[in-house]
Amino acid sequence: MKLEWLKNLYETNHLSDESFQFAEQWIRTLDAYLKDHGNSEGIEGIRVDEIDRFVEKMVQTKTNDVDHFVAMMRYFRVTKQHEIFVRLTQYTGALDVIESIYRKMNQVLGKERAQDIQKNYPVPVLGTDMIKINQFTEKLMEEIKLKTSELEMKRILTDNHHLIPRDAFKEERIIYEASTSLDAYLKDLHQRKVEELTRFFEQDRVWFEQIITQDVIDFVKNNPEIMSGVLKDDQLYITKIPYDTNQYIKAESDQMKSYHACHCPFAKASILEKGINIDAGWCYCSAGFTKLPFEVALNQELPIECISTALKGDPLCRFKIDLSQIDYKK
Repeated sequence: MKLEWLKNLYETNHLSDESFQFAEQWIRTLDAYLKDHGNSEGIEGIRVDEIDRFVEKMVQTKTNDVDHFVAMMRYFRVTKQHEIFVRLTQYTGALDVIESIYRKMNQVLGKERAQDIQKNYPVPVLGTDMIKINQFTEKLMEEIKLKTSELEMKRILTDNHHLIPRDAFKEERIIYEASTSLDAYLKDLHQRKVEELTRFFEQDRVWFEQIITQDVIDFVKNNPEIMSGVLKDDQLYITKIPYDTNQYIKAESDQMKSYHACHCPFAKASILEKGINIDAGWCYCSAGFTKLPFEVALNQELPIECISTALKGDPLCRFKIDLSQIDYKK
């Protein structure tokens, strides 16, 4: 184990001795579990299927709280065990999303109608198996489609359900205001994002959930809609970067491209799993996240439409924001 690396992370970030001791004990627990279950290398040789089984045990023993997940994610980040770190983010990526959707549902439908939908669909606990989460989404979407109009469904889902602070994008508003036009801002944004990916590649760091390679950088560089947008006839087109761009580039079938493109832990597994069919309307949750930085930059609420999505079998998720009725810099 590389606990000295973890300790250095805690000290560098001025985290308490108590929080390090908690993390150290939990990493030792994971290492012992692996060795007890036939992995002689322990945590140094951990595989994705083994972290999945350990997370299942966490759920069973009610240790599936945020603190335990954070301790593991910090360890695997600092030891550069990127594949395991990314797998853990797939579990934590589901945090608070359904709660946020249910709150918005209450606002749009009123408490009585919303509870009629929610009563049979309790929020999955942190660490729930990915297949079970996707089965939950399938049934929830069936209920939403049955008991709401399309407009209501879109209003419920198209929001910042990952609860990203708007202040995270406040610098983009400053940069946009200093730009000569929205088009100039978009081109600058794309260039800055390519440079950001390049820095993560050079430093061998995981960018959000992705391992960055030169192929990933080139892929983004060659598509100005990715991590920015392209403006044409008052329409802003945005293509979402695949969740796993490395595997997306290597994929040989449309199905696998769709799978590696999808970011959503509530829907991703359904693309490969027979018998789970999630309505593509669910992707308006992704649309809400996609438009947020542009709403902050332009300081206006923006309409957005899903043009293509992985849940429909498309190779990439693409969105359109209609700016024809929006005041922006031309």
